[in-house]
Amino acid sequence: MYDLLDLLEDITRPTYDGPAPLGFTGHYFTPDELLGARKELGRIRGGWSKDHPTLGAWVLGITTGWCNTAPGHRLCILQSDLRCKCRFPYLVAEWEKIGPCYCVGDYLSQANCPDCSWHHISTNENDVVMAWHDHAWPGWRDLPTLPDKLRGQMGTRKMTPKLAEWLDANYPPEFRVDGAPILTHRGGAAGRCVPGYSPFGGYDISTDKLPN
Repeated sequence: MYDLLDLLEDITRPTYDGPAPLGFTGHYFTPDELLGARKELGRIRGGWSKDHPTLGAWVLGITTGWCNTAPGHRLCILQSDLRCKCRFPYLVAEWEKIGPCYCVGDYLSQANCPDCSWHHISTNENDVVMAWHDHAWPGWRDLPTLPDKLRGQMGTRKMTPKLAEWLDANYPPEFRVDGAPILTHRGGAAGRCVPGYSPFGGYDISTDKLPN
């Protein structure tokens, strides 16, 4: 009976005709196309599965998603989990009874600019954020690092008078507009590129380059 019901479900299930494949792909598709495929995959599979929740399908970044703009560009951060269930410690013993792990890959991040059909994939979120800034904000790597007294260790994101004065004197006009990034020297565990923490609304990018 259950086999007949499964067969009936397969026969009556609407055909997926979206452009992005179900599951993982490294080819370019817009964020909407990738998220549409993920939604359809969840519908077909009847929801979440402990063995592999998404089959590597791309989802919006947990703390990012649509997070930045630049003149003529947008940024969407997507993530794909290509690890298998053996990554959960409480399943290791159970998994080892079956056999060795055959994880397909790692936890990936993708920076996607739908205005240019451009994307970059890496195992490191900072890498894709910086690659997008190379794409959308060329020259950002040459910006000076903010002095610690103005912003050290993730201070206020507000545009204070002293910060505005320093930026006016040190950042070119094209980097003093909405969405522009800033460079700060944080290091250690605080080295993540943080969206929306520039006083211009763009990224606060951690750099090893010390302030002058």
